[in-house]
Amino acid sequence: MSETTNLQELKALLKWVNLADDIQELKVKHGDIELAMSRTPGGLNQAPAPAAPPAPPAPAEAPAPAPAAEEAPAQPEKAPAPAEPQPSAEAQAPSGDGEVVKSPMVGTFYAAPQPGAPAFVKVGDEVEVGQVLCIVEVMKLMNNIEAKVAGTVTEILVENEDAVEHGQPLMVIDPK
Repeated sequence: MSETTNLQELKALLKWVNLADDIQELKVKHGDIELAMSRTPGGLNQAPAPAAPPAPPAPAEAPAPAPAAEEAPAQPEKAPAPAEPQPSAEAQAPSGDGEVVKSPMVGTFYAAPQPGAPAFVKVGDEVEVGQVLCIVEVMKLMNNIEAKVAGTVTEILVENEDAVEHGQPLMVIDPK
């Protein structure tokens, strides 16, 4: 089960790195496994040399190809990823005036604290400053997005479990 969890976390990490335009290189070390990725040609040239000494033991060598194999599928995954947010992109243009609540990070939007629970807010709800509006999950970390103004929620621009970009409008609040 922990191998499945680790694989899921690795896939989430690769997806996140592919969606984040501001990340050029990333090195991750977990136990005896080291993963290095670079968007720039010739980047991380020095990384394989330090990675070689831990690689000779058989346990380190066997897991090392698996992350490298996952690295290749992540590249094609980048093409479908923009197609996924595009339906949200059409709906993300706020139609009226008000305070636009934007995602402070790349991640997954959750309207409720857990599956099956009622949403934090819905259109027409009155909100107060500091009230939790939604969650944006990044790498298994749940980040509460709070209201910066008191008012009425007039629009919710994304669907539950949508992938969201940094700065993407999530909802609109009509200030009091």
